[in-house]
Amino acid sequence: MHPVVRPRRALALAATALALAACAASGPRTGALDTTADRGMSHCRGHQSVLPDHDYTAGKGGQTLAVLKMLKYYTAKGALPFCDGRPPTRQDTAWARLYADLTRPRL
Repeated sequence: MHPVVRPRRALALAATALALAACAASGPRTGALDTTADRGMSHCRGHQSVLPDHDYTAGKGGQTLAVLKMLKYYTAKGALPFCDGRPPTRQDTAWARLYADLTRPRL
């Protein structure tokens, strides 16, 4: 085998492995509410870049302070337009839905 062929094959194999790993890890990202994107702008709000994670569910495993922070933010800014004038993203809609679910009266 030619000595240049081995490094090329190894490089091709490594690139394939990285591409497969990236595909497997490309599920929806979850995380914390971003309240800093619109800091200092009381007339609008910023878009969220991640879906809410389990800390915000107010259920088993939920974090009380995280839930309260999210409720405070959406109570103050939930009805405001986005600062960039664009419509809500999938992440924005998920956060708004979570807020609505947590504040809906239970009978």
